[in-house]
Amino acid sequence: MKHNILLAFSFAERDFKERYIGTGLGQIWYILSPIITILIYTVIFSDFMKMKLDIVDNSYSYSIYLVPGLLAWTSFSTVIMRLNGSLLEKANLIKKINVPAFVYQLSIIITEFGILILSYSLALIFLLLVNQPITLTFLYLLPLLFLQTILAFSLGVIFSLFTPFFKDLKEAVPIIVQLWFWMTPIIYMKEMIANKYPALLTFNPFFYFVHIYQDIFLYSKAPSFEALISIMFITFVPLVFAAYLYKKMIGTIKDII
Repeated sequence: MKHNILLAFSFAERDFKERYIGTGLGQIWYILSPIITILIYTVIFSDFMKMKLDIVDNSYSYSIYLVPGLLAWTSFSTVIMRLNGSLLEKANLIKKINVPAFVYQLSIIITEFGILILSYSLALIFLLLVNQPITLTFLYLLPLLFLQTILAFSLGVIFSLFTPFFKDLKEAVPIIVQLWFWMTPIIYMKEMIANKYPALLTFNPFFYFVHIYQDIFLYSKAPSFEALISIMFITFVPLVFAAYLYKKMIGTIKDII
């Protein structure tokens, strides 16, 4: 197992280095992408459209609300979509090299988690620039972002196990992810749907994460014990299920890819 984990880190390092190979700015894009995202939503929504939340005394309150959820969702959705077709994309390597298929999948979440941490580091710099307080409560972000990545990994692995049997899933998952985004209060307030469509919050696992991120960024509010227990449950039940399915299905999948 240790060898496989080290191998996954090696693949992740190569993926990190090769992603923007051939582009003029190269790996600078890892920094530019989240910066551009933050700037676009800050300028458009906080300056041009003058959108401001009355609950926070800051002219950039909407951006402060928006940025953590948007960056988290970008990582969450990217992990799911990259994993969805990962077994088909790595079919030749899985067949020819005696390396477990999950090693390639682990390398994806290692890369994406590193990018997520980088994005949130830039978001914290943004908070400093707009004079939003940063407290010790922000330390909750690291384990929560890790758990979010594990949840995305579990869901992505589950999709990837069925995609070789149902090829349409490769096209359907991005649509599902897009719909999921609009059903999650990331660019709008949860109060807008809480009364009319409460199920969109109750049965939306990502909402439990994004709500905490927003509370931390806006109010430096620590998550409750109940919220942390819920997130642990939401994270590890799919992980156990994904591990079970992987063990049962991977042999058959190797024969058909």
